[in-house]
Amino acid sequence: MIKQISLLALAVICVAFVSCRPSSKNISNNQQERSETMADSVKTIPSIGAEVVVLLAHPDIAKSHMNATLSQAAAEVEGVQVINIYDYPVSPDIYRDVIKQAKGIVYEFPFYWMSAPHLLKQWTDEVFMAFTQEGLIEGKEFMVVTTTGSEESAYQHDGRNKYTMVEYLRPYEGQANHSKMIWNDPLVVYGNPDPAAAEQSLQTGKDEYKQRLQAMVKKVSAK
Repeated sequence: MIKQISLLALAVICVAFVSCRPSSKNISNNQQERSETMADSVKTIPSIGAEVVVLLAHPDIAKSHMNATLSQAAAEVEGVQVINIYDYPVSPDIYRDVIKQAKGIVYEFPFYWMSAPHLLKQWTDEVFMAFTQEGLIEGKEFMVVTTTGSEESAYQHDGRNKYTMVEYLRPYEGQANHSKMIWNDPLVVYGNPDPAAAEQSLQTGKDEYKQRLQAMVKKVSAK
C-alpha cells in the first residue's frame, strides 16, 4: 500500500514538472526576443556620405564649452560628419561603413592629464587597429584637434608643463605614419586663466578649425 502511494506521488510530481517546464519552442521564442531587444538597443551610425569624419571623444559633451563649440562648428562644414564615440559601442562593425566612405579622419578631444580621454585609447586599440590591419584607412588624411585647460605659454620647454603640444601629440603622428595615413599638423585650442582671453582663443580656434576642415574636404574631394 505504501509503495503504491509513493509511486502515485512520484507520478504526480513528474506530471507537475513536465507541465511547468517551458517547451523548447518557448525557450527559442524567449531567446529570439532577447536577441531582438539587444539588437534594438545597439545604436547604428547613420551614413551620410561625408568626406571627413570627426571622431569626438568627450565623456560629457553636454557640460563642455570648448569642445561643444568646436564640434558644433565642425558639423556646420559641408562634407563633415561629427560622431561622439561615447554614443556608440566600441566595435569595428559599428564604424566600418562610415570610415570606409570617408577620406579624412579627425580626432577631437580635450587634453586630459597629457593625453586623451580613455575611450579614445580603447577605440584606437580595438577599432583603428582593426582598420589598419584591413588597409581600410591607408592613404586617408588624419588630423588631431584638442583643447587644453592651460595657456600656450605653459606648454613650452620653460613652462610648467615642460614640453610643447607638438611633442605631447607625437604618438598620434606615429600612429598616422604606421597606418600609412597623411598626417596634418594638429590644431590646439588653448585655455587661459583669464576668461576673456580664453573666449578669444576659442573663437579664433573655431574659425581656424572650420577653415582647415573646409580645406581638407576640398583636398580629398579632388582626389
